[in-house]
Amino acid sequence: MAITPAALQTALGVKIGDPLVMRADETAGSDATKQEWLVHGRGTVPGRVRWVVCTASDNAATQAAACLAALRA
Repeated sequence: MAITPAALQTALGVKIGDPLVMRADETAGSDATKQEWLVHGRGTVPGRVRWVVCTASDNAATQAAACLAALRA
């Protein structure tokens, strides 16, 4: 089951400097097997913004790990 942007933000952290979920692609009729996020690294990975595609069936912790890996790559 897909997660909400709030669930991903909670998994990434909610303190100042934690990565920020800037956008979630939730286009009606899009591929239901994936979720897409625009994530800003803020203080954790300064100067990095990445568009991350995750598997919709993954939980928030797994998707947060994928976002962090993409920001650090």
